[in-house]
Amino acid sequence: MNETKPKEVLPQRTLKLSQAVVYGIGCGIGGSIFVLLGMGIEIAGSGLLLSLLLGGILIFFTGLNYAELSTSLPMAGGAYNFGKEGIGGFLAFIIGFFLWIANVAMCAFSAQIFALVFNEVFAKINILIPDTVLTLISILPVLLTSLIIFRTQKIAIRILLLFTFILIALFAFFIISGLIIAPITNPTFALPQIKFDGIIPAFLLLFILFTSITSNLAYLNPELKNPSKNIPKTIIYAILITLVLYLSITFVVLIALGENPTSVSGNPVLLADVFESVIGPLGFFTMVIAAIISTLIAINSSLGSAVSVITALARDRFFPEKIRKTKPNTKSDMPVFGLLISVIVILLFTIFAGIGFTAEITNFIYFFALAFVNYATVKLRRKRKELDRPFKAPFYPILPIFLFVCFLAFAVVLGIIISLEALILGLIILIIGFTYELLVISDKPSINLTLTGIKFFFSIIIGLFVWVINNFSVVFPEVVFINRILIIVGVFTIITVIFDLMPLRELAYYYVKFVDKEKVAINIGSAQIIDLGKKRSKVIHNMNLVIAFLQLGAGGVILIIVFMLGNHNIAIQDITLNIDTNVSIIPSLAGSTLFTLILFIFGLILVICGILSWYRCKEIKSLGL
Repeated sequence: MNETKPKEVLPQRTLKLSQAVVYGIGCGIGGSIFVLLGMGIEIAGSGLLLSLLLGGILIFFTGLNYAELSTSLPMAGGAYNFGKEGIGGFLAFIIGFFLWIANVAMCAFSAQIFALVFNEVFAKINILIPDTVLTLISILPVLLTSLIIFRTQKIAIRILLLFTFILIALFAFFIISGLIIAPITNPTFALPQIKFDGIIPAFLLLFILFTSITSNLAYLNPELKNPSKNIPKTIIYAILITLVLYLSITFVVLIALGENPTSVSGNPVLLADVFESVIGPLGFFTMVIAAIISTLIAINSSLGSAVSVITALARDRFFPEKIRKTKPNTKSDMPVFGLLISVIVILLFTIFAGIGFTAEITNFIYFFALAFVNYATVKLRRKRKELDRPFKAPFYPILPIFLFVCFLAFAVVLGIIISLEALILGLIILIIGFTYELLVISDKPSINLTLTGIKFFFSIIIGLFVWVINNFSVVFPEVVFINRILIIVGVFTIITVIFDLMPLRELAYYYVKFVDKEKVAINIGSAQIIDLGKKRSKVIHNMNLVIAFLQLGAGGVILIIVFMLGNHNIAIQDITLNIDTNVSIIPSLAGSTLFTLILFIFGLILVICGILSWYRCKEIKSLGL
C-alpha cells in the first residue's frame, strides 16, 4: 500500500546573514566552556590551545560538508534530513534518534551548569544550597524556556540573538581587560607547561564546545534568506569567530593563571575567578552573568533543535504523527507533544545523570552522528546527482571520508579510554533505537531477527562486563557465583540464537531433503512437500517448548539478580581500568547501575523471546504441522 507522504510546509525566510551568524556564535558559546575549561587546562596545560585549534579545524571542515548538504536540502530537520536523503532507512532513523538524544543531553548539561554557577556564587558568601534545591534550580530554566520562550519560534530566536549580543560584549570586555592587565599580572607571559599526552584527551573532552554550531545552524536553514549564498557564509563565519573567541578566552585565562595553576578542574566560575583577579569583584559578577546567559542560550538552542529533530522523525512516520502537531487556535507554532516528550527526557537527564557523564555522552553521540553526516555527503553526491548544489565542499571524496573515519575513531577512543559508561550508554541508546525501529515499523520476520540480534548483542556485552569485573575489580564470593550463572545463561542464549537463525524444523527439512529422501511426499518442479511424520514432529515440538521455557527461566533468573542488585544484596566494587599510563575508575555505584540496567533489559528480552517461542509452538501445533 502506498502512503501519501506528509507535505512539508517550510517556514517563511526572515533571517538575515548577520542574524544567522550571531545565532551560530550563540549556539557555539554555551555554558560548556565555564565547566570544561579548567578540566582541559589540568589535562593539557597550555596544550589546550592546540586541542581547541584541532577541534576548530575539524568542525570547520565538517561545516563545509554541512554547507553543501544544507544548500542542497534547505528543509526542516537539519542533520537528520542529510542522513535520510543520503543514507536512508534504518541508519537515517538512528542518526535522527542519536541527534535528538544529543540535543536533549546538551540541554540537560547546560541546565546542570546553570545550577552549579548559582551554587558557587552562594558558596562564595558562605551559603550552602541543599542538593534538592540545586536540582530545582537546574530544572527551572528548562521549564521556563519551554513554557515562555518557546511560545513561538520567533520569540525564541529573538531572545537568543539578544542574549548572544550581550554575551559577546561581556567576553570582549573580559578579553580586552585581560590582555591590557596581563603585562602587570604576568610580565613574562609565562604559561602552564604543555602536556603533549593530554592534547588529544582534552580535545575529546572539549569538542562539545563546537558541536552545537553546525548542528543547530542546520535547523535554522529553512528560515534563512537567500540560503544558497548565506548558509555557507553563516557556517564559516560563525565557526571562525567562535574559535577566535575560545582561543582568546583560553589565552587570557592561561596568562592569568601563570606557570603553576592550581585548583582549576571542574570550577564552573573559573572565568569569574580569573576576571576577579584582573579587575576585582566587578569582574567576578560580570562573568557570573555571562555564565548564566550562556547556559540559557544553550538551553534555548538545544531544546529547539531537539524539538526540530523529533518533529522531523514524526513527519517521516518514524514516530507517531501526533508528535508534530501544533495546538489548534493558538499563536504557538511549537508541536506540543514533541516539546513535552523532549522536556521530560531532558529533566530525567538533568536529575539523574552527573554533569561529567552528561558531557561525555553528548560528545560520544555527536562524534557518532557527525561521522555519518560526513558519510552522507559522499552518498548524496553519488545517489542524488540531479540535486542543485550552489556550494560544493572541497577535496571530495577524501575530506568527508577522512572526517567519517576520524569521528568514528574519536567516539571509540572516548568510550574506551575516557568514559566506558558513555560508550555503554551510547550502545544501549543504539539498541533502544534499533529495537523501536524494527518492533514498531518493521514486519514480523524483522521483529524476530531484531530480538535474535539483541539477545546475541547483550550476551556479548554481559560476557565483556563479567570479564571486566573478574579482572579489574575486587570480586567477592557471591559475585563470583553470579558471574558463573551469567556465563551459563550467556552460552545458552547464544545456542538459542543459533536455533533462531536455523530453526529445528528447518534443519529437519534440510536433513530429509538431502539425506532421508524417501520422506519427500511430493515433488513439484524444484519445490518439495516434505512429511516429517508425527514422531519426528512431536520431538521437534517438545524440544522447541523446552527451549521456550528455558528462555523464560533464564529471564527469570536474570531478573532475580537484578532485584538483588537493586536491593544492594550484592554490589559491584570499583572497577579500575589500567590502559598504558591512563587509569580510568568506574565507581561502584556507576558500575552497579550500568550492570543492573543491562541485565534488566537482557532479562526482559529473554522473557519476551520465551513467550514468543511458546506462542509459535502453540500456533504450529494448532496447524497440525
